[in-house]
Order: sequence, then structure tokens, then C-alpha cells
Amino acid sequence: MSTAPKRVTIDARYLRTKHSGIGRYTEQFITHILKLDPELQLHLITHPESPAPFGEAHPRITYTVFNAPANSISTRASLAKIVHRTNPDLYHSPFNFLPANLQVPSIFTLHDIMWLIHPEYCTSSRARRLVQGTFYQHVLSHSLHEASQVMTVSHYSKKDIETHYPHTKGRVHVSYNGLDPYFHPMAPHKTWETISHLVPPRRKFVLVVGQGSPYKNHIGALEGFLEAFADDPQIYLVMVRRFSRGTAPRLKQLLRSKALNSRLITLDYVSVEELRALYNAASCFLFPSIYEGFGIPPLEAMACGTPVVASNIGAPAEVCGEAAELVDPYDYKSIAHGLKQVIYNPSQRDLRIQLGLEHVKKFTWEQCASQVLNAYTSTLHAQA
Repeated sequence: MSTAPKRVTIDARYLRTKHSGIGRYTEQFITHILKLDPELQLHLITHPESPAPFGEAHPRITYTVFNAPANSISTRASLAKIVHRTNPDLYHSPFNFLPANLQVPSIFTLHDIMWLIHPEYCTSSRARRLVQGTFYQHVLSHSLHEASQVMTVSHYSKKDIETHYPHTKGRVHVSYNGLDPYFHPMAPHKTWETISHLVPPRRKFVLVVGQGSPYKNHIGALEGFLEAFADDPQIYLVMVRRFSRGTAPRLKQLLRSKALNSRLITLDYVSVEELRALYNAASCFLFPSIYEGFGIPPLEAMACGTPVVASNIGAPAEVCGEAAELVDPYDYKSIAHGLKQVIYNPSQRDLRIQLGLEHVKKFTWEQCASQVLNAYTSTLHAQA
């Protein structure tokens, strides 16, 4: 009896008008597993905002719209009935938990367990930590018990999962994210045409990209930048992130620093075209996160030929390897030293650029999809 899946139902509600990281992951592995297995049929649970993300007439994809947020109680409480109606061999949730009471083999992609072990890294709001942290504690713990197999995106995340949930050992598989070939070196004139309305022409700048959650360590980014370049008015700092009323007091203090003057440029949102151009134009990309499940931005920056300074701990160190200038994210002087190395030291800068361009070749969506498909087969084999 073959254990290869013939029909898989996937929750694709992260495929919306504006894709998140999980949305890109979902889109890419679906696109590539269909190429790898020409007989596989998929049924996608979709969001009303994008009811047929791969087209109504796709020969091997059908759809059911479920009008509820992906990360919601409705997913946990109500989705199983819809899944059963699609009659799948296997169900896959590409985000962090499963519906309750599934009667079919199931797998879910757990990108990290930060909400379980470090909720303070996710938000500075105590109320949100209490409400959302309790929700994740419940649904993640139950999903880890119920899943036939679990996928995650780095060996660091796998170790975290198995350390905190020993019963998962032997059921956790690693599948690295792929890198979109859209990110590549551009001609300088095209780069600056794209971002001339965002950054003063031909300025040297350090680029930081990431949401405003504490784990992104933007306090460390600012402290490191100021330590490195307080006396160099030629170096700017560009931060693509949202600032809110809940911004930490220390971060607010740093943002008001006189040493920054007009050298800090903050951008709430940029298009993917602008992001690629920012990567290309930056003198350095800084990624000082203290926790990540994977961390795709430094790879995108490397693919654009930009040297990267990244954390020497956790998934960033694993994913970036020796291609990045690795620094201690808890030590602003270490961050400053790393920044100076790639800004002021031409040989070190050239080395990081060349290592980065070679390193990113390891991360493909074809490989990711192949590993997902292998997990599907091993899940069904274990159930046979």
C-alpha cells in the first residue's frame, strides 16, 4: 500500500492581500509541492479576502472559505467539521496549531514557541501577554499532543520544542524556509530611483527591518548604532517598523537622542519593491534579534549583496552561519564593533558580501517543499 498522500487539506487563510511571513511560506510550499507531485490534489481553507488564491480554475486545487481569523478560537473549535467534509488523507496547518477533534492524520508547522517560553519577548503589554499568552499556551500544548507529526523551520526551534515538550521527540521535522529569487543585486541607479522618496540620495545607511515586538531588539540596534556612529554624521539609520503608544520607554529615549539628529529615518510600511531596493542600497543590514524561529530578512539582504550583522545566538546564528558578522545581541558594544567591521573595513565587508551571496544558494523553496512532502508521506506511513 502506498503511503504517498493523494489529497491533502491545508489551511491557507494566511494567503491574503498582504502576505505575512507565514503567508509567503504557505504560498511557496504549496506552489512547489504541486510541481514535485503531479498527482497530488489539494483542498485549501481560505479567507474571504482571498477566496481562491491560486485561481478558481486550478486543475488540482479546490477551496472552502472559512470566515474567521487563522489564529482564533473558531479555528480550534469549529474548523474540524469543515476539514472532514473535504475527505482528505491528511490535514496540514502551516501555522502554529490544529483544530480540535480531527479524525484524520494531521501535521502542523510550529515556527517557534516564543509565546510559551518568552511571552515578554512578544509584547510589552501585560494585558496582551495574559490574554494571548493564555490562548497560545492552551492551543499549542494541545496541538503538540494531538498532531501526528510536527514541522518547524530551524534546528534551534526543534530543540526548543523537544526540550519543553519531550513527548514530541521523534515527531518533529525541520524544513528551512526558502528564499524568494526576487531578492537579488540591482543596478545602483535603479535602486536609488526606487527609494529616492524614502532616503536622501546616495547616503550610507544601516538598515533594520522587523515588527515592533521586543524580541527584535531594536533597543540594542539603536544603542549599537549610536555607539558605533555617534561621531560620524555621514552614516544614517533606516528602520522599517511600526512605533506605537506602547513603545518601551528606553526605546523612546533612544529615538529622541541628539546624537541621531536627522540621521534616523523610520518607515511604517514599504512595498516589496522598495524593500528590495533598501536592501540593495544599505551599507549594512542589522539583525540583532534575541529570539527567532528562523529569520528570513538577513538572507534577503545577503541575496541583494549587502553585508549582514546578526545575532550570534539561536536561529539567526544557525541560519546566517559564517556568512554574517555575528555579534552578541545583549551587548551594544559588540553590535557596534560588528557594524564598524562591515562599514569601515573594506576587506571584511567584501568577505561578508561574497560569503552571503554564496550562502543564500542553500535556501530554496524546492527543498522546503520536498521536506514538507516527505513529512506528509512519513505521517501516513506511521498511521498505516
